[in-house]
Amino acid sequence: MLARRKFLKRTGYTTLSTLLAMGFLEKDKQKEGHSTNVAMASINVNSPLRQLAAAKGKRYGSGGISASDLQANANYSALVAAQCEIITPNGELKWNATEPQPGVFTFKDADYIANFCQRNNMKLHGHTLLCGQSLPSYIPTFPPTMQQLQKHVTGVMGHYKNSPVLISWDITNEIIAGNPNATSDQVYGLLPGLTPEYILELFKFAASVDSTKLFYLNESSMEGASWRADRWLALIEYLKNKGAKIDGAGVESHLWFSTAYGFDATGFSSLLKRLNNVGVKPIISELDIIIDFPLPSNIQKLDQMIADNYKRYLDLCFAADVDTVITWGMIDKYSWIVNSSYMPATFQANASAQKFLRPLPYDQNLQPKLARNAIAQAFQQAT
Repeated sequence: MLARRKFLKRTGYTTLSTLLAMGFLEKDKQKEGHSTNVAMASINVNSPLRQLAAAKGKRYGSGGISASDLQANANYSALVAAQCEIITPNGELKWNATEPQPGVFTFKDADYIANFCQRNNMKLHGHTLLCGQSLPSYIPTFPPTMQQLQKHVTGVMGHYKNSPVLISWDITNEIIAGNPNATSDQVYGLLPGLTPEYILELFKFAASVDSTKLFYLNESSMEGASWRADRWLALIEYLKNKGAKIDGAGVESHLWFSTAYGFDATGFSSLLKRLNNVGVKPIISELDIIIDFPLPSNIQKLDQMIADNYKRYLDLCFAADVDTVITWGMIDKYSWIVNSSYMPATFQANASAQKFLRPLPYDQNLQPKLARNAIAQAFQQAT
């Protein structure tokens, strides 16, 4: 997550994101002969999302969950427990949180989240074992040595080896370079210092520590055909061909759109198909939707745009047999994008526009929005 945050501030985010557009929606409405107006849809908004998902053999959950927010806000923690079957910690399982000093491990906050899951019959997704922006200060350069990495993996995975709730790990997080100029590896596009052999060794070592969990690669800006998507797929195919245990691929899906941006629906569907073809299950690991300028005239129109695009995007996912959808947060209050440190410059410079940052299913006051209904409808209509 931190890697993506710094990346967004540096690049402006939309330059490499795959972006949804209302033009895409209108074209599909005409083609299919029906409307995606979520406000008019007949759905049971009182059914928990986790139940609607489970009825179709799927999982819904939230990422970006912090122990401090769960402890500080009882109504929020109750909402998460009611709606989610799986959650992803914000940073509590990252290297700088779990091993702040060499060989000294602490799991207080991560264990709080794991215990919260156990109390509420939820699962936990482990995020993450290798992420460039979450290394502790005693590792000054990325990547760490394989010896350092193996010691860390042994400590963290070993702690949760017998956990009844932790079912999966992001073995790697955001390891593909932003563009061809940011790497010397034109085959796999890995960040400087990384090699495919290094990643292969990490996956194989993780399996030697605990092979009972699902293993994922988590990556941003993969929602269509692109240089990055091709390199990511090439890396996944390399790892599979070399016998690594890879169960799934996390497609983060931090989506921006406006009437000015087009969405590569064909490219996205092709990506999901290629992942399935090599036996690597795609999941949506960090979904949220932000409307970019030009903004609609009011919040009601904004919420409808966001809802329609949640529905359309998830329809594509479910058509490709995606079975896990994790939004990156449940309520707008805790969205990473409203944090002033990461808010796009265009919104920071326009205080009146900041109220249009409403990327999640529930608003600041824990009230459901049209986006929540859209997610519910997508699960209900999934086959």
